[in-house]
Amino acid sequence: MFSDRLRQLRQEKKMTQAVLGRAIDISPRMISFYESGNHFPRDEIILKRIADLFEVSLDYLMGYSDLREEDSLKMLCNTYRSLSSAHRSTVMDFMGFLAEKNRSGN
Repeated sequence: MFSDRLRQLRQEKKMTQAVLGRAIDISPRMISFYESGNHFPRDEIILKRIADLFEVSLDYLMGYSDLREEDSLKMLCNTYRSLSSAHRSTVMDFMGFLAEKNRSGN
């Protein structure tokens, strides 16, 4: 799963393996090994660099979660909890409106 996620994230950013390697300070060949599933980063610092570069959680990178922005979701939940009941209702109504708008393509 890690190999697939790494390749997907790199391709989404239109990065070559060489550019990614330079960005996280490892060889392009090692990126190739990671993406083919032949090797896995032994150093958690490398994993953290990759996650930070692509702005995803380690859980997402490792395939444990499908939520890319776990920190953003936690912040959203904490903010929601701090709201009054009336404001929570307004937030939910607005989210419903946005979801419907998104479904209709507007």
